Amino acid sequence: MIETESITIQIKDSLPPPPGKLESELIAAGLVNIADIIPGILVELRYSTTNNFLRKDMYGDLINAYLQTDVADKLKKAEKLLQLKDSTLTLLVYDCVRPLHIQQLMWDSLDVPLAEKKNFLSNPTNKSLHNYGAAVDLTIATIQGVPLDMGTPYDFIGQLAYPTLEEQMLKEGRLTADQIANRKLLRSVMFQSGFTGIESEWWHFNSCTREEANMRYKVIE
Repeated sequence: MIETESITIQIKDSLPPPPGKLESELIAAGLVNIADIIPGILVELRYSTTNNFLRKDMYGDLINAYLQTDVADKLKKAEKLLQLKDSTLTLLVYDCVRPLHIQQLMWDSLDVPLAEKKNFLSNPTNKSLHNYGAAVDLTIATIQGVPLDMGTPYDFIGQLAYPTLEEQMLKEGRLTADQIANRKLLRSVMFQSGFTGIESEWWHFNSCTREEANMRYKVIE
């Protein structure tokens, strides 16, 4: 009889699970996990929870945020700029790439008249820059993970979320100067890094136009 030596192999408790089906598809499409290239950035994918305006988990086991490589590089610059302004702050990401089939599911889940749906979500027929991995929803938080007060929660539907109406909301006492200053800080680091905003959501930033996205990237189906 031959005796063999017993070997005990230590397994790290923190070993990440293998990527699920959706995450594997994002990796295969060439997108990058932003946490791999942006040290310190925080991620809380709201559509992987029921804490969103749909009250439904749309992403399943996906917990990592993915973007096109050049878009992630812009976001890395924004994080560095924020840290230079205040080392106690960091970006907190709520959504990045959103596959088109999930955009369609979200669209179909909205039980409101068709004319009103556009106030909640981009029509999947027209596509969103999220569907290319070229848009990001985010806020600013402390490095301990406490979001700054932006005057509304993420995904708030209404005029209080409109960057274009902030001065009016300030005059009416519906937003404070500190809340607007926090939004301006977010816009400052994002705009300096090559992103643009939209008029109805303080948290949403695009890396390029739809036309540019069509030329550069493939839609993530």
